[in-house]
Amino acid sequence: MNGFDEEIAALKSAGLFRSLRTVEPIDGGRLRVDGREVVSFAGNDYLGLRRHPAVVSAAQAGIETYGAGAGASRLLAGTTPVHVELEAALARFTRRPRALVFPSGYQTNLGVLGALAGDDDVLLLDRLCHASLFDAARLSKADRRVYPHLDPEGLEGLLRKHAGARRRFVVTEGVFSMDGDVAPLAEIVRLADRHDAWLILDDAHALGVLGETGRGTSEHLGVALGERTVCVATLSKALGSQGGFAAGPPEVIDLLVNRARSFIYTTGLSPGCASAALAALDLVTDPAPRRHLLELSRLARRTLRQTFPDVPEGVTPIIPVVVGEVQETLVLSSRLFEAGVFAPAIRPPTVPTGTARLRISLSTDHTPADVDRLAETLRQARRS
Repeated sequence: MNGFDEEIAALKSAGLFRSLRTVEPIDGGRLRVDGREVVSFAGNDYLGLRRHPAVVSAAQAGIETYGAGAGASRLLAGTTPVHVELEAALARFTRRPRALVFPSGYQTNLGVLGALAGDDDVLLLDRLCHASLFDAARLSKADRRVYPHLDPEGLEGLLRKHAGARRRFVVTEGVFSMDGDVAPLAEIVRLADRHDAWLILDDAHALGVLGETGRGTSEHLGVALGERTVCVATLSKALGSQGGFAAGPPEVIDLLVNRARSFIYTTGLSPGCASAALAALDLVTDPAPRRHLLELSRLARRTLRQTFPDVPEGVTPIIPVVVGEVQETLVLSSRLFEAGVFAPAIRPPTVPTGTARLRISLSTDHTPADVDRLAETLRQARRS
């Protein structure tokens, strides 16, 4: 064995080995996975815009006008008019002065933290922040500190402890990707302002989902964001396209253009994806699909709690069904799949050890009947 074989064997032994599955979309929240038709609760297309006719048509028009790819990095010859138009629209939508589009949400976080935080700075991250934020923090030259999940008091202690840093950056998700809970944003903004700190708000799972017009966590909670706030999010979840973006003060965007390595040294976002995201922005302000989604979320939490009492209260379409042990979670997920319900097991290191789970993700493509089917299938699978 060459060493890699041993590592793969260890992953398999621990139930942590993963492999790719081929999926084909079918209408109505359904997929064909490895040839089997299932109701899928595994995606992030919260508003069903990935296949919306206006979004698809815009993507096709963008490709016909500008080509399948950007053709170059953005700083060379890869910035098309649709990139400029999309960035202006994202700035208006997030109510930030300017915005910058990256090829992915992951690259956005790498670029933002890497460009803004350097020597003599400190990054203060919620313990359950997305892996891309922790990877970005590790790649930056800044000191890194972690505060307990959703704990403003713990955050304030770190802000006080590191008062001598050149800059302090508070880093949090708005909606946490594996738990579906919402950050205490009012308290975080208050602490950042009080301690003269910057706020990096990752609203990837809130944009388009929360708020009367879909503007995310701050609109949902009625919180005014300060001038030293940088919002980051993806174009690939509620907007149904691909890519990511950062929105903030002009000097921050200028610095990203000049220092964000994941922006500078890569080909620009496909014009088709940029066009699709631009079309989706015109659709997300309609509150009707969002109200349907949040009502489904309340129904699902209430129904699932009959079998899994620890399913938390909440408003988002991300619902954790925590099982605990990896093997038990894998068995439960497999039984669901055999019954035509797709909810993959989420295992460490994606979630902390001992908290393996099914991450139920709802979309506007689902119906109350789908939720009932999920709950009943889970109940029967748990009894088996």
